[in-house]
Amino acid sequence: MKVKDEGGRQHVLTGELGSGGQGVVYLTADDRYVVKVLRLSEAEARESWTRRLSSVLTLPLEDLRVTRPIRLLARPNVGYVMERVPGAQPLSTLSAIPHAAPSAVDWYRETGSLRRRLTVLARTAGVLSRLHARGMVYGDPSPTNVLFDEALNVHLIDADNLQYASRPSAQRILTPWFAAPEVYAGRSGVNTLTDAFAFAAMAFQALTLLHPLLGDQVSENSAEAEEAALRGEWPWVDHPADDRNRAQHGLPRAVVLTPTLRGLAQQTFGEGLLDVTRRPGLASWEEALWEAVDRLLRCPACGEDADHALPECPWCAAPQPGHVQVQVHVADSESEALAHTLGLPLPDRPVAPLICGPGLPCLVLPRHVTGQPEGQAHVELVFDGERLQVRSLDGRPYTLQRTQRDKDDVSVDPQARPKRFPLLPGRSAWELHLGELDGRHRYLTFDRVLEVSRAGA
Repeated sequence: MKVKDEGGRQHVLTGELGSGGQGVVYLTADDRYVVKVLRLSEAEARESWTRRLSSVLTLPLEDLRVTRPIRLLARPNVGYVMERVPGAQPLSTLSAIPHAAPSAVDWYRETGSLRRRLTVLARTAGVLSRLHARGMVYGDPSPTNVLFDEALNVHLIDADNLQYASRPSAQRILTPWFAAPEVYAGRSGVNTLTDAFAFAAMAFQALTLLHPLLGDQVSENSAEAEEAALRGEWPWVDHPADDRNRAQHGLPRAVVLTPTLRGLAQQTFGEGLLDVTRRPGLASWEEALWEAVDRLLRCPACGEDADHALPECPWCAAPQPGHVQVQVHVADSESEALAHTLGLPLPDRPVAPLICGPGLPCLVLPRHVTGQPEGQAHVELVFDGERLQVRSLDGRPYTLQRTQRDKDDVSVDPQARPKRFPLLPGRSAWELHLGELDGRHRYLTFDRVLEVSRAGA
């Protein structure tokens, strides 16, 4: 089968890559491109979609990981050509357990476990959040529309769903399990909060292997019960007071969700199930997911990651290893001088904790320092169980300063060997300053935490 685009280029369709309610995505003989052909029989719908796809071409998507249409198909076809994302796989490969999998836990670990899922989801939330900041909504987020590559970079496909906020329409475009209740019931068009609901459902399912609205009673009941649940007429599976829709399956929430993520899930599927004003936005999800990544600690016994606050590794029950809790603070000499003059306590505004386990490089990234989502790591930290090694990665010099002023400052020069210093249990006297000491800047403190068995001894 061959189709031609509006530029006159012919595309040989070599196989079906995926299909949905709107159309079919095909591989082509040119491995740089794929083609989506919409299934539309009515002339009015064909004209409407042609206008809509033309408008997508003009949307401001520069520097966003959205696989937008490159060129529309020439008539009589309706569809478009887009770039292929080589080697990428859909988010659904992290959330849909194959029927042949003998163990959900084993499959979860074999497919990247917690760190991989959290990272992919955080980057997905970031792309959606930045779309919203530009006044656009994605419209139909689903696990098949989110691709990630080997480096865990995320790409959104099916960009024909992109639009500005819409009103209810007879031409509904939705993926039932991930549509917000008001969209599923036809009471609303899409907007940023319907995107937020869809993302929350994807995140909860990928992390817990359980859909938030499909508990045991709903799943084992009729199709009408499932439709009612998707309209928001059943409580969600972890409702704090209503247990009608509890689920016996799914991973323990305390193992795979931080307290912040559990709170966002309750806001979305509890208070925010029918009251859209109670739903958290994508920026809150992105921040909470990165926070969860930073809290992970690798178990030396089984190699799995888990939240550092758990008393033992949930995957093998080994004691959590000793580690360093790195805290990012803001230093502001003017505020400190004013506090000293007025006799007030020094202001301390810690920004974010970062857990550094033994033996693994721990990177201080732009999002820890300035909140920028991407960019080169500033500093590498390596904890060997007794000492911490610090190395500059971005070509800038930094300063190790001892709060007890019995030793001189130490420069962490990018051209010199990494600096190492001992860490005793508790707060270290050493601080790493990421800017001029007399100016407003970020600095790091280090708290050494012993492993559970030794700390409790």
